[in-house]
Amino acid sequence: MRKVRWAAVAVAAVCAGAAAWDQVQHAGRVLPGVWIGGLPAGGWRTAELEARLQGAMQEQLDGKLVVRAGPYRWELRAREAGLRADVREGVRRAYRVGRHPNLVERARERWRLWRGPVRLEVPRWVDRGQLRAFVRLVAQTVHVPSREGRLVVRSGRVEVVPGSPGAALDEAQAERALRTALLSSSREVELSVKVLQPRWTAERLQALGISERVASFTTRFPPDPDRTHNLALAASRLRGVLLPTGSELSFNEVVGPRTKGAGFRAAPVLVEDELVPGDGGGVCQVSSTLFNAALLADLAVTRRANHTRPVTYVPLGRDATVVYGSLDLRLRNQGPPVLLWAELAGDRLTVSFYGRPRPHRRVRVLVEGVNVIPAPPGQVVRLDPALPSGEVRVFPPQPGYRAATVREVWETGVLVRREVVAWSVYRPVPRTVKVGARRTADFRPIRP
Repeated sequence: MRKVRWAAVAVAAVCAGAAAWDQVQHAGRVLPGVWIGGLPAGGWRTAELEARLQGAMQEQLDGKLVVRAGPYRWELRAREAGLRADVREGVRRAYRVGRHPNLVERARERWRLWRGPVRLEVPRWVDRGQLRAFVRLVAQTVHVPSREGRLVVRSGRVEVVPGSPGAALDEAQAERALRTALLSSSREVELSVKVLQPRWTAERLQALGISERVASFTTRFPPDPDRTHNLALAASRLRGVLLPTGSELSFNEVVGPRTKGAGFRAAPVLVEDELVPGDGGGVCQVSSTLFNAALLADLAVTRRANHTRPVTYVPLGRDATVVYGSLDLRLRNQGPPVLLWAELAGDRLTVSFYGRPRPHRRVRVLVEGVNVIPAPPGQVVRLDPALPSGEVRVFPPQPGYRAATVREVWETGVLVRREVVAWSVYRPVPRTVKVGARRTADFRPIRP
């Protein structure tokens, strides 16, 4: 029994001596058999190993990466795409191999080192922000918007203008592919570019069956260059608008704000029963012409407002005033698809709808129940800063009106629908006296 005890003590002494020798022999050095980043690290001091690994990792971070996307090619360093490495952490991990604080675990690590090399990698990752910045650059470069096919009217005939497909980077796939390439030290990577098909292809447009004019309305306008400019600009934004079944048209959304920044000019507009200069003057004639053409095309009128006073270019009850941000003209197409077309010729503005032939259909628009509202008695006196001080202008009273706009739809000579599509109330105006309130400039004598 005593011999066993002495043997155990001897073994323990030997082990302790070996551990002490190992501790002294490898103090501050990585244990033999440890490799990191493809380099043998055994016997190296941590500072020396870190310097050695820094050089190796610099080569990887500065390594060239070729990126292809569609017809484009980029060549950049891996670090420029976001590759990062923590050499110090890698050295720390290498040094800890075989030095686990738990004796059992330490023994297992030493056994692994005795059986063969333990290979580690320098911790690497990809900077997400930098990677995304590069992906966005690629996406912007390869992006080609698809061009929608469209319908146009030439010499009274509806023609199809084909569209063209576009291209867009699959950004999610691009990030995954680049991250994989960077972490695996790949030299080349191909990014996926998606084809963007236009929503309206030539085949789809032809299938609509829009071939001839089904409704049209024309108004005339005076020779005012600024007003004519506004008419032409608003008409150009309506020209070519396609209204599939179930769609709704907002005049304000299509034409946009009537400001100088949007290209419109100052021209007479109706404000408080009087024509005064204002941005976009004349646009209401476009909306009124559209309103009448839409009635004849049997479109539903979901929003419409009449002017405060009757206008000269359309009959009573058949006008539609618009003010961006408040008063709008909205039309819903509940029938077959139609194409809206607006154009100026000479002193005439014509708005038309093109669709499928309906030779047996006829639409009539009537204004009924016109009631006159007498002008109120007395008079109204207003100061007018546009008139010179002391000048007086008198405007006679004007009656108002109430009216109903009615649409009749006939099929093969039979009335199939009769409906009131709009009610109009034009307010009466009393006798108005305007007194000039514009001050003349004060002139002071110049002393010699």
